[in-house]
Amino acid sequence: MRKGFLIVLYALLLSGTILSAQSIPFDPEIRKLYLDLDTVGGNRLLAQRYPVNSPDFIRLTGYREFLINILHQSKIRTEKFKSESSVWIQLLDKSRNAGISGQAASAEIHLYRSILTAQISDYKTSATELISCYKIIARSGMDFNVNDRNKLSGILGVLFQQIPDQYIKYLKLLGIRTSGLSGYNGLERFYGSALPGTAQRMEGYLLMVTALKEFSQDPGAAWSFIQSEGSPMIENPLIRYQCALSALKAGDCNTAVNLLETGVRPNAKAPFSYWNYQLGRTKLYQDSPESVVYFDKFLSDPSSDNYKHSAISMAAFYFLVHGKQDQVNQYIINLRNLNAPLNMIDKQALIELSAAKLPNPYLLRMRFLFDGGYYEECMKDCVTLLLAGGISGPEDGELLYRKARCEQRLGRTPAALKTFQEVIARADRINSYIVPNSALQAGYLYKKTGQKELARKYYNICLDLNKYAYRDGINRQAQAALRELDK
Repeated sequence: MRKGFLIVLYALLLSGTILSAQSIPFDPEIRKLYLDLDTVGGNRLLAQRYPVNSPDFIRLTGYREFLINILHQSKIRTEKFKSESSVWIQLLDKSRNAGISGQAASAEIHLYRSILTAQISDYKTSATELISCYKIIARSGMDFNVNDRNKLSGILGVLFQQIPDQYIKYLKLLGIRTSGLSGYNGLERFYGSALPGTAQRMEGYLLMVTALKEFSQDPGAAWSFIQSEGSPMIENPLIRYQCALSALKAGDCNTAVNLLETGVRPNAKAPFSYWNYQLGRTKLYQDSPESVVYFDKFLSDPSSDNYKHSAISMAAFYFLVHGKQDQVNQYIINLRNLNAPLNMIDKQALIELSAAKLPNPYLLRMRFLFDGGYYEECMKDCVTLLLAGGISGPEDGELLYRKARCEQRLGRTPAALKTFQEVIARADRINSYIVPNSALQAGYLYKKTGQKELARKYYNICLDLNKYAYRDGINRQAQAALRELDK
């Protein structure tokens, strides 16, 4: 889940200089209760401390509702949040006593609306809300306390770095200048300045891990950060969840399973619905029949909209790998009863499971081994299948792609480059996102070895060939890599 928390920016006071402004947190006790998913406890204190519809009451209410919504990713809930938050913004605009606290609350609410609408692929609204957040901070940010400036400028900086090149000119026309945003440096300052055990420390940790996990070119960046910090505050469910996903992205499926399984036994309730989805994924990569149990738990929860198609697809593919066609057919029937998918992962899952020809079970097994970080075993099996023959065309290309990705993750750069080039050479036969992604990964490897012009060449090949699934994400990564070369 991609997931960011709060953001704000003001270019003048965000360059990293030490500021004398007093750092005044907004009710860390209530925020910590909400971060611990103790909504009842947080609501009790909220009612005791703040008048209804006061700026601080609205800000904390928005904070609570954002966390609840980000953990459900429901279209109905998001539309309800948009409606309620429109009223909050109007109240803040009309309040004579709102002051700078009201400006901070309004900026955060626009940010929440941006993030939540992006979760349901309403990108037009998401962009509009992000720009509204920016404008408030550009107008009033000098008066924000230092923690808000570091945190919000940091997140805005990270998010604006992901905007595709073709949209940068529109930002400039709107008067948006991203060069003054602190990005990761702001997030580091926000996290580093917090006392252990505080709400700010928890927020800062979640922001650092989430930003590194979602946007760093290095798949192990978030997990390296976690290990360097000694996995603090792991008892918090949100932190444990993000740590597990970071371990998985770094190729350590066993650790991810251990983190997710702790406190969630077969008959226990998960902290939130997506916990079961991620346990299903990690168990699938371990080829465990328990994966289907957790997928079914996730699918039985009606409160979420996203990743339902993906869960059905992966459950069906577990049975496909094991030759149980009757169970596969049942999940295909279940897929047809779902609403239209909202995100690209679900759209791709729908395409794969609805196709006239289902994926090759052997190729699925290679995919799951790679996604779980079992690179040696995956590469060995890929080589065996390639030598045995009998697989050709697009399937042959996918085997080469998996082999190349394993070589890349194992640090065997010359071999990986050679294999990625073999995939790219088969572009006319493969017709899949794995072709532009092979060019992207080759670009990363050439950059890592100091061959910048070759890196540039392959990033551009990636953009030229990119016309398949995950197009926007791959384009974003290639364009960001090209910008990095030009620095």
